Amino acid sequence: MKPKALFVMLILWLSFTTIQARSTEDVPDKGTYAKFLLVGCYMKPDEEGVRMYRFDGKTADVAYPCGLRGISNPAFLTSDSTGNRIYAIGDDEGKSSTANALLFDKESGLLSLLNSQSTDGELPIYITLSPKEYFVLTANYKGGSITVFSQDKKGKLQRDTKIIRFAGNGPNKKRQEQSHLHCVTFTPDGKFLLATDLGTDCIYLFPIGKRPEAGKAHSLLDESRVVRIQMDSGSGPRHICFHPNGRFAYLISELSGKITVFSYNEGKLERLQTIVCDPFVAEGNADIHVSSDGKFLYASKHLKEDGIIVYSIDSQKGTLVQIGFQPTGLYPRSFAISPDGCYLAVVCRDANCIQIFERNRNTGLLKNTGKNIRLERPAFVKFL
Repeated sequence: MKPKALFVMLILWLSFTTIQARSTEDVPDKGTYAKFLLVGCYMKPDEEGVRMYRFDGKTADVAYPCGLRGISNPAFLTSDSTGNRIYAIGDDEGKSSTANALLFDKESGLLSLLNSQSTDGELPIYITLSPKEYFVLTANYKGGSITVFSQDKKGKLQRDTKIIRFAGNGPNKKRQEQSHLHCVTFTPDGKFLLATDLGTDCIYLFPIGKRPEAGKAHSLLDESRVVRIQMDSGSGPRHICFHPNGRFAYLISELSGKITVFSYNEGKLERLQTIVCDPFVAEGNADIHVSSDGKFLYASKHLKEDGIIVYSIDSQKGTLVQIGFQPTGLYPRSFAISPDGCYLAVVCRDANCIQIFERNRNTGLLKNTGKNIRLERPAFVKFL
């Protein structure tokens, strides 16, 4: 064979094998993305309530580079798309309630507090960013309200706020004596805000304003066109999340012990399925997340037979079938799935630890790595 023909055949062979290799990369390699664990704790301002851990995505080993003081009970946090800006709620038993902007230096692993602003609503319990990240929103549990903050280009929260207050109650006299906003999250199309109200058994759907302007908090939501979706009486809607395809939504209700599956299209939610998550109805349903491949859903429950329930998701219908249950430490609250889908970290509040589970990406089932993070009064965890 001539050298020129041999060279051409070699090039073709190399191209073919490269294409084959790329076609098998349906899921990122183990440890591709998970680098940090962001943790929030129930702690006083003079304690390190916000903590950042370095996370080894290959071994699940963790190292504690830094913590941050200055925020009271930062029990829920979020980050921007870069992971360099962190936002935390803060509450001092109703005496003062704040939203807080932080900066995170990934190279040094250091956190710093940028500024804080009052939510003007007691006990903020959830914090999120608007789709274009111009605004920060909190759900205020005791205040029965939502606070919308504008922020400047450096990420500082501005005094310009919009407060939306809610009224009403539910049949559970101990838990539903008033409106209790528990979650605020945007739809995948970025056109609507969903707000769950545990106190009135409602989901509120707010259209995004026609012309949201950075720096003007009142321009984000169109209150005149809000839609109120009534859920089952006494159910206590807590958290809602979306399937990666954007066509399905999953609501976990704290008081009824159930999960409701919805189809979603252009601001319309239609019920597809309601299943029992907690057969004991211990009023302990907590967090809910879908794996990044859209194949499995996970839900945490506590107060009786604490653990994580694993469901398979019908790819066409979005409906759920329970396939597993993973026992955890006491009071599993917040949990998070690593971006590469290899790990699930769960906060066990009353066990004073965060458990790291290895996640089988084929079966969806969990296996305890035994590499727990020991700390006092943990409340929240997120992979960065």
